[in-house]
Amino acid sequence: MDLKPKTKSMTSVPTRVKRLALFGPPLLLEGEDPAIYNELLARMCAAVQPVDVIDDMFVADVVSLEWEILRLRRLKSSVLKTRGHNALEDFLRRELDYGLYAEFVESKLARFLQESLEEEQAEELAHRCAFLEPDAVKKVNELLTAAELYMSTILAQAKKEKAKELAQEYARREPTAIKLVDGLLAFGGLTLHQIMADGLTANIDQIERIDRLISIAETRRNASLREIDRRRSVLANALRRNMQQVEEGEFEVIETTRAEGKARRDQ
Repeated sequence: MDLKPKTKSMTSVPTRVKRLALFGPPLLLEGEDPAIYNELLARMCAAVQPVDVIDDMFVADVVSLEWEILRLRRLKSSVLKTRGHNALEDFLRRELDYGLYAEFVESKLARFLQESLEEEQAEELAHRCAFLEPDAVKKVNELLTAAELYMSTILAQAKKEKAKELAQEYARREPTAIKLVDGLLAFGGLTLHQIMADGLTANIDQIERIDRLISIAETRRNASLREIDRRRSVLANALRRNMQQVEEGEFEVIETTRAEGKARRDQ
């Protein structure tokens, strides 16, 4: 098998990519991979086969716009996931029973109590209070009041942290979290899609703005691609006209030469 044509093509693409460096480095954001951008640029060069600096300019524009489109699509996906995740957290924060976040209450109380008690005593009192032993609850409330704190604040924070943890575990598809969340949804007569839809509806304006930006970038990219095609067509037509003129000129020369030769023979 002859590999020479393929080798020539593979070595020519990086050369064209380097030539496009005159337009400056790619405008990448933190976390975006320059290698992937260069791969996109190389593939575009291989497809378009730019012949001069004007073609290079259009290729650079197309690649930059395509990268912007991909970036905006990632942004939209991230927004959708974040809004859905937040909506699930809000649902769990409303629906979690105390027993599901009692450990978080205990941990928070233990940290607070260690400021005034020995570590072992603080942990024991926090444990008893978290499991609602009346004398322990009374003592902890007295200490909280003295510190100008409230049990309701501790409970709300603990519930919020548990809801966040559970939502993250659900996103990772951990079996225990899936079973628990699905059970809570079923008990409320809801589905995950309904929860997420409610969260997205509240932020639909942001999604629409991203969609409009994607549409604008796609329109600009398509215009650059059409301009490349139009320019290729114009150049091809000009080349055909030049070739035709050359062929007609050669034909006239041949005919003139023949006529002169005949005239000399007639003499």
